[in-house]
Amino acid sequence: MPEDILHLRALSMTIMQDPICELKAEEVERYILDLHDPIGELPLWHPTRLMNQIGDPFRARKLTVARYHKLILERLDNEPLLDAFGVDAGFNMQSYFMILHAWLIHQRLVLEGSKAKKIDEEMFEHCWNMTRSWLVLKRVPEYRFDAELQNVQEYMLGACIAMDKALERPDVLPARVQQCLWANMYSGSVSKDHKGLTRLTKYMLRQLGLMLQLDSDRFLSGQFVWADFPVRDKPRKPLALPEWRARFRVEIEENIEKMDPTNPTNPFRDRILSSPEPKDKLGK
Repeated sequence: MPEDILHLRALSMTIMQDPICELKAEEVERYILDLHDPIGELPLWHPTRLMNQIGDPFRARKLTVARYHKLILERLDNEPLLDAFGVDAGFNMQSYFMILHAWLIHQRLVLEGSKAKKIDEEMFEHCWNMTRSWLVLKRVPEYRFDAELQNVQEYMLGACIAMDKALERPDVLPARVQQCLWANMYSGSVSKDHKGLTRLTKYMLRQLGLMLQLDSDRFLSGQFVWADFPVRDKPRKPLALPEWRARFRVEIEENIEKMDPTNPTNPFRDRILSSPEPKDKLGK
């Protein structure tokens, strides 16, 4: 209705009054990394590089996806941010916070076209592998495991689709992003003017601006970090992690490569490989 659009425009203007929402072009360089690949920097004729190209022709793509995965994991363990947004250690909010960052990267991958399609698919597969691992650590019974995984995937993809639709109206984008976050991540359990919700809305707009302004080569090689976001500096109580989440953090700290389903040392490998694929993938 017209009055609804007017309300959304007014709310969007209120949100965008905070300069933190917009990332200026000159700020982007602050979040660029200069990562080195010892094998990739060898001369084209070098035996090691030639053997690597033959034995693992998709190494560059795997390296990029691994860097995206680490970026997402860093956000999940960033307790000041979690505290600022009111994100608890429960399975639902952790899953939504994870998929929101995957969605941000996905938006730029879509713009990169067909050359980034496989990267996009593998990045989301990493997210599903992490979800499977969480369900294993939560000790979900075998007879309910597949149904629980499918349920989580449907909710996560639903949130991404809702965010996609919010992009269709740039004039009310901030307000619609806030509505999507309120309905999905917060499950409507907080007021629509909740401080954590407002901060998260501004954070998403800022990170989306970063994704859209990164240099293509830097982005497709994963050589960047998330844009900084101010949080309160007063002492905060450490986040009390449930057993499954604390154990997952320990596993990651010991060896992040354990989460690779093709790694035979992965303690979750058998369960991961036997789990069903998601019904659909984003971008299809």
